[in-house]
Amino acid sequence: MFTLTLEEIFTMKALKDAFGEISSKAVGLDGVSLSLYKENLEENLQALQHELILNRFQPEPLKHVEVDKGDGTTRPIGIGALDDKIVQKTLAFSLGDYFETHFNDKSYGYRRKKSTLNAIARVKDFINRGQVYILRSDIENFFETINHERLLRILASKIEDARLLNIISLLLANGSFERYRYLDHAEGIHQGDPLSPLLSNIYLNELDWFLDEQDVDFVRYVDDLALFAHSPKALTKAQDLFLSYLESISLGTNTLKTKKLHVIKDGFTYLGVRFDGYDLSIAKEKFDASLYRLHELIKKTSPFEMVPTHLNQYIQGLQNYYLQLIDLKHPQMKLLEDAMLLALSSRVAKEKKRGSITTKGAFRKDLQEIDFPFDFSKTERKDFIERIIARAFEAFLATKSYKKAKKSAVKTKQKYAKKFATESTIFVNEPGVYLGVSKNTIILKHKGRVVYKVPKMQCERIIIANKGISLSSNVIALCAKLNIAIDFISLSNRVTAPYASIFTANHSYAKMTILQEALLQTPEALRLAKSFIKGKTKNQLNYLKLLQRHHGDLEKEIAQIERKMRRMPKLIDDVNVLMGYEGQVALLYWQALAKVVDTKVDFTHRHTYGATDLVNSALNYGYAILYGRVHFHAVKAGLSVNISFLHALDGNKPTLVYDLIEEFRAFVVDRTIFSMINNKEPLKLNDKQRLDLKSRQLIAKNVLEKLGSYTKHKKASKKIDNIIADQAYMLVRDIEGLTKYKPFVGKY
Repeated sequence: MFTLTLEEIFTMKALKDAFGEISSKAVGLDGVSLSLYKENLEENLQALQHELILNRFQPEPLKHVEVDKGDGTTRPIGIGALDDKIVQKTLAFSLGDYFETHFNDKSYGYRRKKSTLNAIARVKDFINRGQVYILRSDIENFFETINHERLLRILASKIEDARLLNIISLLLANGSFERYRYLDHAEGIHQGDPLSPLLSNIYLNELDWFLDEQDVDFVRYVDDLALFAHSPKALTKAQDLFLSYLESISLGTNTLKTKKLHVIKDGFTYLGVRFDGYDLSIAKEKFDASLYRLHELIKKTSPFEMVPTHLNQYIQGLQNYYLQLIDLKHPQMKLLEDAMLLALSSRVAKEKKRGSITTKGAFRKDLQEIDFPFDFSKTERKDFIERIIARAFEAFLATKSYKKAKKSAVKTKQKYAKKFATESTIFVNEPGVYLGVSKNTIILKHKGRVVYKVPKMQCERIIIANKGISLSSNVIALCAKLNIAIDFISLSNRVTAPYASIFTANHSYAKMTILQEALLQTPEALRLAKSFIKGKTKNQLNYLKLLQRHHGDLEKEIAQIERKMRRMPKLIDDVNVLMGYEGQVALLYWQALAKVVDTKVDFTHRHTYGATDLVNSALNYGYAILYGRVHFHAVKAGLSVNISFLHALDGNKPTLVYDLIEEFRAFVVDRTIFSMINNKEPLKLNDKQRLDLKSRQLIAKNVLEKLGSYTKHKKASKKIDNIIADQAYMLVRDIEGLTKYKPFVGKY
């Protein structure tokens, strides 16, 4: 029994403490603000205490407002007078100490030392123990339909001093004014009142203990309840018990948000978190709302110097809940990163246009204050800030007519981008080379002598392009830790191709394997296959149009390819037919390229397996380098690379990489190789009809520079290597049913 008296509760110290806890600046009908009340705090609290002790306390009617819930509906909120808030805060402190010890441990909303994270952890625990049948229930209009008489009976059985019950009764019955219309309050509790959270838990505490005594496992967060069972039969029994109890307390008008669910198969959403089997993600509507809130926060915060402060507060809120639930490698983190990049670059461009901040250094200084929630190394964090600034300045310049200056800046950026791309890749082509680690540097030795050094944070990729090259286990461990791919390219007489890659073991997701296999049995698999071919064909066509402007004589092939592209959606209903279509377009494409290649080079058609001519050998070598990068990003995104949609499945080959590479072949490799050939760069075959050492090095340099260069994509300047990563993550989101995959089509 709660035995404290009214005088023991409403002491001057307790009233002052309660006032100190009030942070809301919303003013009730009395018009008294926090600052105004504080001017005569002692006198005001003494007057309030006097009214309470003499039984003269009468709460002021509340100001009725409707707050948007974000789903097209509103929630009624009552804003009370400051005196009334202080009284409720004081009661909540004292009564909370008592009732907290009597609450069931499966309720989590508005509880001390409990949070939504605790609730989610309890849900995971039930699922892990095999209780995979779940029923989610949200008691409809719970706060608005609480029965006053029942609530007061519960309180009377626990509270000894009847004067406290009288004060609570006055607060419950207190009506509100909506403009000039008075609204009676015969049932329900006012959302927004400091005492309401405690009263709601007191009202449902008997339900909690009833379910507990009936051996029903549940998690309750205020009026949002989830029931758990090992079988459908047990869940039905739990549901019947739950509904019967709601009827008994006059809360029979409940709505079940979902039907019975088998978590492993169907998944369900609870407290803004999506459970798919044992995998967690942020529920789509919550995630979209977070991205929108992020964009609005960055857009509207003024001045710009305050953006980091406000953004850090919002990020901290995400980290306190949602970001603790998902892995830093989760695709949603990539979406969050993209949203932050877009919003911040837009804001920087706006400030640049205004002239409030003009230099990159000033923007850089403010952006460095942001606590980005991503798994960034120091170098990656710096690069992200530079990308924000670069994108912003590009957007700003796009609105001006300074074409010459812009062209010069882009040229300079491309120059350094290509330089960084080659410097970040270790290309090993000479037998007898040994790779090891010394302190923070990857070293290459030949015959015991160090011939090359690369700081570990600068390296993004290692390509082993010959036999007789040794790697220490320290190098492999370092690459796994830093997510550096190691690609091995063969140089046999028959084929030039990557034959192995080493990645970290932390990127495979069983969930994606299941989803990809399931998608193969649906029409969506053909849609994705068409997307890959559509991207490939458009890039081939656009490249030919570029060549037509400089060389001419390609009108026939271009017209035939365009005609086939128009007919593709109507005629193709099978992957085999699609591959036949792709072969027809490819034949026209290579016929056209044969017309523009240097006449001194013997090239008549495309030859892959066992190529012995210069052009095909160079193309194959370029594709091998590109292949490794596509493979890396597919694995990093969490895709199951052995389950493809366009190419035939082969358990021994990562056929999904063959799918993804299609839309990048022409843009990255074909342009590079044919440009090298026509510019008469020194490419040669040796006496074994294979590319010689210097040719391989030169091709690798050019392809890597292309991957590291920037291009216009989706109205932004992006590094081509980053676009490959974006496409892999977009495919993940498509497979998860979150968006539709759109192939990459480059600007030529």
